[in-house]
Amino acid sequence: MADTPIDEKRFTDREIHEILKKAVEKAPSRALVKSDGLSLAELKAIGEEVGIDPARLEDAARALTLRSGNRPNPVLGAPTVLNFERKVEGEFNPEDTPEILSLIRRTMGQQGEVDEIHGSLEWKAKGDAGERYVTLSSRDGTTTVQSSANLTNAAVLTYVIPGIPGFVTSVVGLIKYMQDGSLIGLVVGLAVLPILYPILRAVLRKISGSESAKLERVVDDLARLTERSGS
Repeated sequence: MADTPIDEKRFTDREIHEILKKAVEKAPSRALVKSDGLSLAELKAIGEEVGIDPARLEDAARALTLRSGNRPNPVLGAPTVLNFERKVEGEFNPEDTPEILSLIRRTMGQQGEVDEIHGSLEWKAKGDAGERYVTLSSRDGTTTVQSSANLTNAAVLTYVIPGIPGFVTSVVGLIKYMQDGSLIGLVVGLAVLPILYPILRAVLRKISGSESAKLERVVDDLARLTERSGS
């Protein structure tokens, strides 16, 4: 049987994604027609044409914008302080506090502690990776949802614990080489740290990426909950 003409072919979701990906890769300079970029409304309109939920596009756009502010430490390879914020219309209802806390705890994976002060709610928790905070603050019909984490402890644990043995091993290897000309000692002394360093950077990036995903998700989920409560 002859192949179906391209004009009559029906493409699957997977094929559509591949087609769009290749089209953008082959014409990056045109930036989807407009040289000055596209607005969120225009992105949603394009998404609707190919069957992408506008809400998912908005979440992805917000995540990209928020993530761009958490720049990685050039030495450590990942940010040690993460901050995400979103403002929505409506004020959170104190009656929704149990649902809010359940959502935060389920997403963050910790019980944490809660403070409620003058229309604001703050959840905080400490763990091996560092400190985490989630806050909701309502004022003049608008709610600000924030989440943050300090991953300094995670960076210290990632680099110091394996780094000290690695440094000691390198020094011992160099000393061995200088004392009796051991080539093995020279290889060990020169190779351990260059091999260990990129591995530790990758580990910290994974930790930071996992934490960022949780913080972004909790902000988006709380924003939706607040908008639903205020409507």
